[in-house]
Amino acid sequence: MSSQNDQEDEFQRLERELHERERAIRLREIEAEINEPQPPLYQTKKHQPPESSLKQRYGQLVNVGKFLALVVAVMVAFKIASTLASVILVGAVAWVAYKLFLERDRSKRSKR
Repeated sequence: MSSQNDQEDEFQRLERELHERERAIRLREIEAEINEPQPPLYQTKKHQPPESSLKQRYGQLVNVGKFLALVVAVMVAFKIASTLASVILVGAVAWVAYKLFLERDRSKRSKR
């Protein structure tokens, strides 16, 4: 009988040791969770209620007006640039024609 009691005592002792090891492991896991670095905290803002429909329409109209002003400015700039380019082109052709036809005739007349 004593051998059965000894075995039973040994099993109980082993079971207690096992429970103690499990507790120690669980305690280390909990300590690791506690000591983990915390995620960074971010500054939050209060939710702004949506603007009224009238304000939204006004904002859209302002944006459309800005776009149209930009389109008109580009068209005016293009018209000015094309007119200036035409004037420069006509002036260059006139100058070349003057150099080719009129200036040569004057130099021939003065030599005679």
